[in-house]
Amino acid sequence: MAIFKKQNAYWIDYYYKGKRIREKIGPSYQLAKEVLLKRKLEIAEGKFFPERFKKKIIFNELIDKYWELHGKYLKSPSWRIMLKEIRQEFGNKKVDEITALEVSSFYNKVKERASVSTANRYLTLLKMIFNKGIKWEMVDSNPVSKVSKGKEPPGRLRYLSVYEIKNLLNACDKRILPIVLCALLTGMRRGEILKLKWKDVDLENNVIYLKETKSGKGRVIPIMSQLKELLLRLKRNNISDEDRVFNVPYITLRRYFKKALIKANISNFKFHDLRHTFASYFIMATNDLSSLQQILGHSTPIMTQRYAHLSKEYLYVKMERYTNNINFLFSQVLMDTNMDTNDDILALENGIIYRGNADVAQR
Repeated sequence: MAIFKKQNAYWIDYYYKGKRIREKIGPSYQLAKEVLLKRKLEIAEGKFFPERFKKKIIFNELIDKYWELHGKYLKSPSWRIMLKEIRQEFGNKKVDEITALEVSSFYNKVKERASVSTANRYLTLLKMIFNKGIKWEMVDSNPVSKVSKGKEPPGRLRYLSVYEIKNLLNACDKRILPIVLCALLTGMRRGEILKLKWKDVDLENNVIYLKETKSGKGRVIPIMSQLKELLLRLKRNNISDEDRVFNVPYITLRRYFKKALIKANISNFKFHDLRHTFASYFIMATNDLSSLQQILGHSTPIMTQRYAHLSKEYLYVKMERYTNNINFLFSQVLMDTNMDTNDDILALENGIIYRGNADVAQR
């Protein structure tokens, strides 16, 4: 335990349960001595409660620290938009005064103006901020942990028919046509396509290397002949490895893609649905969920599983597995040695086995 001076003020330095505590006292050395002696007695008598001296910070300070150490590295711009709204709601409140009731009220407000899925994203971000605050010893508890997320509806799955694909490609302006073709041929996300540089395109080995992805993990996309032909047309001799493959601003892509949809008479469709279109036709042609997961860059099979129902072969495999499991029900009837084929007719109709006029097996 000691006393030291810093910036014209005396501080006391002591330990409590192995943890070092520094406390600012003021300009008086004598007062610092008295307070230090008092702290010793409080610790010895079990009457010391360090929570009394903990600085009460406002939520804006916690958000600033979160942004500095973590938030600014998040790839999705939507997090920044959500962070701004969270700051408006809770920014001027003291962190220890934010209650689960207030968080729940904010959650319901977002859910009413947007959706359950959107409200859940806000709740995830808010919970993340408080958890970081606890880790950095800026917060004691997390009120968000007492608020439950709502059940989200099944993921949206809209993909184009062959007829719609043809109409869309015919309607696309030449500035965005290569981008739309790339999305349909690779399943890449819009951001991945727009950020793609020539240094990440290997035309000799026919692969695209994606380093910055939503999941944070790199992945490799095979280049098929149609895409290779497109890329060769785009590449010029004087092009730099640092140049972007598709030099089209986001706002330009957004405007002309909207025009193309109107011209092609396609409704209820977003650019991201081109990714769904790729995935849907891929799984219908290959029935290979594992490969699709790798190409799309899904961290778990759960997201990829949404395309499984599109494969007839997949449904057949599931049905065959089911019938194999209940085969004993049918084999017992078929092998019945007491069956008189002249009098008793075995028939399978609507999932029920009949023997004469009596049911001998259930559905």
